[in-house]
Amino acid sequence: MHLFRRVPSIHDLAMRPLVESDLPPLMGLLEQTPWASLSIPHDEFRLTLNDQLSIVLEYNGKLWGCVLMGYAVGPIAWIRALIVHHSLRPAEAVTEFLHAAEGYAKAHGVERLLIMSDERDASWLLPWVLREGYQPQLDVVGYEKRAMNIPAWGNTGAWIRPATTDDVPMIAKIDAAAFADEWVKNSTILAGVFPVAPFYIVAELNQTIVGYAFATVHHGGMMAHLVRIAVDPALQGQAIGVRLLAELVDWCSLNGVQLLSLNTQNTNQHAQRLYEWFGFMRNGERQTVLVKDL
Repeated sequence: MHLFRRVPSIHDLAMRPLVESDLPPLMGLLEQTPWASLSIPHDEFRLTLNDQLSIVLEYNGKLWGCVLMGYAVGPIAWIRALIVHHSLRPAEAVTEFLHAAEGYAKAHGVERLLIMSDERDASWLLPWVLREGYQPQLDVVGYEKRAMNIPAWGNTGAWIRPATTDDVPMIAKIDAAAFADEWVKNSTILAGVFPVAPFYIVAELNQTIVGYAFATVHHGGMMAHLVRIAVDPALQGQAIGVRLLAELVDWCSLNGVQLLSLNTQNTNQHAQRLYEWFGFMRNGERQTVLVKDL
């Protein structure tokens, strides 16, 4: 006898906080569904547990979707991933998932929620996000570099060394000074990436940390992604950022990385000039950042 799996009504799904035991079935769901919007790689899902903001939606003990969220700074948070079971209708599910996430986030003190959308989810996600009152803020554009040449080494007086967890308070201080609130990575994130970032360095001047950078690797080490690079704003213009970038490119060359990618805001002309001078080229990828005040 052929058995049909019952698809629950979207209104029958129960919301609860994400727990660590949800991660394996969540990965299974991710492999099966086309309805997934991610702004972090799946190996960083575990980091969202630290902020205790993420939720799952389930029925009879089975996961039917999730919204992974994480704090930026203060009352600002990001939707890092929104995943809908392949048997559900996105037109119904996205609205319900967003309502659940917004209510949960607001109850935990979040006042502003942001999400990224790209061409892969333009048809199934973006229309419903816009309908729920999210407003486009800016675009994030992608760059990549294949030839690992180094046009300049920057500030050779800076001392470069691997970052340690003891450095996180100072790294977080620099990050908060260098970026607008919604783009700040908090101490929890900056400490949590050590297991997934084989390249994580700091730059020192006079035994004081003045900048940092970290990158992740993918596709068996063939590709690296520069997740973050930041310099103390008081010391910008001293080629510390150039030095950090040069160290990364050199590391990629030594470790057989074939492609180095990064993202930057389309409004950050200074960063784009630096990356293009360093040999990075636009790769055509673009993500729209949308924001909603709760």
